[in-house]
Amino acid sequence: KPSVIPNPAEVLDAAFVQKWSSRYPQNYDANNYDPHITNARAGDATALRRLTEWKNVGSGPRPMKLAKTKEKAFQQFLQRLEFYQRAKGRQMLRQDFSKTAPVYSIFWYHILFGTPIFDVHTNRTYHWFTQRIHRKGRTAKIPYGGGHWRLYFAYARWFKETLRKLRRTQSALTSRDLDRALFMWGQHHS
Repeated sequence: KPSVIPNPAEVLDAAFVQKWSSRYPQNYDANNYDPHITNARAGDATALRRLTEWKNVGSGPRPMKLAKTKEKAFQQFLQRLEFYQRAKGRQMLRQDFSKTAPVYSIFWYHILFGTPIFDVHTNRTYHWFTQRIHRKGRTAKIPYGGGHWRLYFAYARWFKETLRKLRRTQSALTSRDLDRALFMWGQHHS
């Protein structure tokens, strides 16, 4: 699909979040994310698989089974899950996936530690609203080889600060509202 050029005057405010998050297919979350997040955070392997498949969205949207390389990364994650749930688990997860599975390791980090979700679409939105760089198509891909964690933590700081500012005018705004808006904006402008 052809790229849509972002409006340079667009502002990331409460109206932006309301407009873009309303376009998100919330029934997809209700059916495939919400029922599993609590158990996944507790370390349930089945719930973790369901959420990983939720992230591995197909057309429709609908979750898809994991391809061989994604399944391999998921199994590696499950094998070390008990360590990730301990005091230094965050560092261990980052170390174990320092050069591989950038999108999924960041997603598992989200599941276990309640941090923002990050992917190609939220990355595109992040670059636009922080640097006015329009990352079209695959140029918004999350980098392999270690740069993904540095990029993710910059995004997470920006996300947290953006949410804090937005809540000054719209106190009921949730992190999921902001995530959905950022995702939909980025997808629309891919």
